Amino acid sequence: MPDVFSALKLLAAERRLDPLAPVTVIVPSHAAGLQLRRRLAALAPFAGVRFETLPRIAELLAAGHLAEAGRAPLARPIGDYLAEVIARGSRGALAQVGDLPGYARALRRIFRRLRRGGVRNSSDVRGGAYGDQFAEILRLYDRFRQESARFYDEEDLLDEAAAVVRHGRWRPADVGQVMVVPPSGESAGAAGVLAAFQERAQEYTELDEPVCDPERRFVLAPDPTSEAREAVREVISALEAGVGIDEIGVFHGSDRAYRRLLREAFAAAEVPAVPLPGIPLIETRAGRAVLDLAMLPERNFSRTSVMELLSIAPLRSQLPAGGGTVGALPAAWDRVSRQAGITKGADRWRRGLEAFMRDMEASSTHREAEGNESRARAEANASEQARDLREFMNGMIARLEQLLEPLPAAKFIRLFSEMVEEYLDPSAQALNDVLLEIEQLGTVGAVGGSFSLSAFNEALRANLEAAYLRPRSLGSGVAISDYRLAAGLRFRRVILCGAYEGSLPAGPGSDALVDDKTWAELRRRYPYIEDVELRIKRNQEAAGRAVQAAGDGAAIWTAPRHEPGGTREYYPSPLMRSEVSKRDPRVITSSQLRTHPSADGWLRRGRSPISVALSGPVVTPEEAGYRWAIGRRRGGDWLDPQHRLWPAVSMLRARRGARFTAWDGNLAELQERSRLELQRSVSPTSLENYGVCGFRYFAKSVLGLYPVEEPEERDMMDAASRGKLIHKILERFFLEQQARGRPKQYEAWTAEDREALMCLADEELGQAEERGLTGLSVYSMHEARTIKADLRRFLDEDTLFRQRTGAVPKRFETNIPEVKIAGVTLKGVVDRVDETPDGKQAWVIDYKSGSNEDYKEIKPANPLAGGKKLQLPVYVAAAPEAENVHAVYWFITKRGGFEFIGYEPAPDQGHAFERALEAIMAGIDAGSFPAVSGEDEEFYGKFKNCRYCDYDRICSRRRDLEMAAKEDDPAVVPWRRVKQAALGQA
Repeated sequence: MPDVFSALKLLAAERRLDPLAPVTVIVPSHAAGLQLRRRLAALAPFAGVRFETLPRIAELLAAGHLAEAGRAPLARPIGDYLAEVIARGSRGALAQVGDLPGYARALRRIFRRLRRGGVRNSSDVRGGAYGDQFAEILRLYDRFRQESARFYDEEDLLDEAAAVVRHGRWRPADVGQVMVVPPSGESAGAAGVLAAFQERAQEYTELDEPVCDPERRFVLAPDPTSEAREAVREVISALEAGVGIDEIGVFHGSDRAYRRLLREAFAAAEVPAVPLPGIPLIETRAGRAVLDLAMLPERNFSRTSVMELLSIAPLRSQLPAGGGTVGALPAAWDRVSRQAGITKGADRWRRGLEAFMRDMEASSTHREAEGNESRARAEANASEQARDLREFMNGMIARLEQLLEPLPAAKFIRLFSEMVEEYLDPSAQALNDVLLEIEQLGTVGAVGGSFSLSAFNEALRANLEAAYLRPRSLGSGVAISDYRLAAGLRFRRVILCGAYEGSLPAGPGSDALVDDKTWAELRRRYPYIEDVELRIKRNQEAAGRAVQAAGDGAAIWTAPRHEPGGTREYYPSPLMRSEVSKRDPRVITSSQLRTHPSADGWLRRGRSPISVALSGPVVTPEEAGYRWAIGRRRGGDWLDPQHRLWPAVSMLRARRGARFTAWDGNLAELQERSRLELQRSVSPTSLENYGVCGFRYFAKSVLGLYPVEEPEERDMMDAASRGKLIHKILERFFLEQQARGRPKQYEAWTAEDREALMCLADEELGQAEERGLTGLSVYSMHEARTIKADLRRFLDEDTLFRQRTGAVPKRFETNIPEVKIAGVTLKGVVDRVDETPDGKQAWVIDYKSGSNEDYKEIKPANPLAGGKKLQLPVYVAAAPEAENVHAVYWFITKRGGFEFIGYEPAPDQGHAFERALEAIMAGIDAGSFPAVSGEDEEFYGKFKNCRYCDYDRICSRRRDLEMAAKEDDPAVVPWRRVKQAALGQA
């Protein structure tokens, strides 16, 4: 018998004698049929020659007969739904898993396996010792077959087609000569149709597999991503060698990640590619958007899920909201929802946005009264955006929640489809295909099926994974396919990717419900039942066809050595190692191949992703940049500094050197050129940042960078929110008591006062929860108890403090008079000012709700902690009338030990403070902003200055080593002088 491609030549010769003679070529796939048709067309006219898959031929022969008998196609959703219903009626050991997710789908796969093997019902396999569990599965299979009797599946169609051919209910002249491209029938029904054709067709020929000996080359890549780029590199090399783009095929192993990796690699290189059978609908924007929309209730309307949907989905410009519509503003809504502290839950969306709106409206009114019109407009705009978002979410949540309980399939599909059509742009790519898949799910109504949203999600996911969108036609680009679809295809250049153990060829897989011993026993009676042996054989044959698809051209095998991140090693598959042995007989194990050095002409080995990017043809503009970045002129100088990658290269070189450069925070050149006035009216806290770390000050006070807060990451109330909450509770408490003329001098707080304070705490905690500031409820309850315990203890400590000083609280959260020192105007707000009745003594108090650890450096000889603590000298100005002013940090929580750390104004300290400010401003004017990490704290796994720094992630990872190498550079001296000045050493 001729092979496939020899048969095409014979067929072309026969067409010259009888151009209209009917011929039916049975092909393994539509892609193979299309390619073979084109190859025949290049040889001779092909009128009368049909290339069809066996299921399609069976449909043409038998579908009408089955319809006459009152049977309809068994759509996938109907079969899946019936399997779920039947699964719930499991008995014995299987009854314990009857309601588990995935059990019904596992049964459905077993039912298909039995049906394709030729088992029609349990009576066909009686007499075997299969065990109680398999007997129960056979009982369920009988129920499934009974419930689906008025429908027909692919095997029923094939069986009926075989009967039609055998009993003469067809016209052999319409089919003519039958030619079968291998692999031939791989199920009992397919084998039956082919056997019937062999008996009744005018002429029947099963073609042989082509036998070729392609050139073999091999590539070992560092990881799958690099491997995908290597595949593109091989394609580019083939194109440069004159191979047509339609003559190149890329096959990958069973690892589905390659489907995406290859598609993205070809897209990045702008090389046209045709994925076969296409792009799964679930990987399109429309498919992902629809599935994400349906899963929002299951994800409890989490903010991240909603914002991901809004950012990915092809939305209409106007979205339904409540009773009207609103404009789609994903970016603005993301910002508003983050500021409102939304995490998840329908009620959280409503309450959080309403609280945010109230806050913005009140703030806008206040800003307007202050005359700050731009800020007032911005906050009013934020309130409007929050209102639109609230209306949108209320409408979407209401529509999805009505789908949570089971509804008849037709009604459910109608309601959900209407929602999709109202939210998504009708012109979006693949949306119509997605809507057709949703419509197909409605076929379960034929068996009285219903859907709840959770059940619908599973069914929808299955449909979207099985349906494909083909953006290009075969031949318009490089074909990309699973190696198991290579049958019947032929290319001049074939790349076989992902050829590692268990992927190419694929392993046999596993079955959690039926052991292979049972399948092997069944196969003795039913040769088309797939057991481990048959699956391995078929996978190996499929891999062989993928190699033979290269014809007499070239087959390039590629495999990764590590998974992404390098945490797991991959080993080349035995088939790849066997192919390598034909080039080098010394390679007898996969381990030897994995470590085999590069060999000119047939084995290329990339040591790292960067080394891959630097070898062979350029694939992407980024690779061109990499190659430039390491290139040098003949004289050793670096290339043109105008290149877009020059800044990255320059930064790395500068940070590794001993000079303090602009890449390390030296802005002296910028300062000299532009003469920037960086900051002249500041709070002492801002200047403290400079004393700790120049880069922190630069990022916050010069660049104005602030971290984006993600409410979802807030397990507990953050320190800043906790401090503001405690401050607000105490301010309200003291103002209320002050209005009542309390406390009197030396007056102790009472149990009633504690109760009043606790009521205020509960109220403020409730508002904080409404604004999403308290974190997870499991932690927030503990946090609330801790805060209230600290407040109760604070009243006792406050009584002792006032009885010791004889002072009375007078002012709260009050602005200090602006004071100009060392050319900078200092401003700030103090938490509380206590005064004695005669006005001679005052205590200016700065509450601290955290730990006192960072304040332990404050000593009599170092009152400014080396320029890191500058608040108290400024706060002294909050009580200008008093003869004696005492400024104190008061740690008002158990964590801080309710400790007092004070500052007593004195001439020497005043001079040190002034000199420290002068040094800070001199350092800022000099543009000296070094990143100072402090000591490495092994317990916390971070540097001391970086533990709570908002800019830790954008700072150099080697900041400690880099600073140590540059600390003697004259440009760092202005920053170093701050500590010396604060200690009176300069």
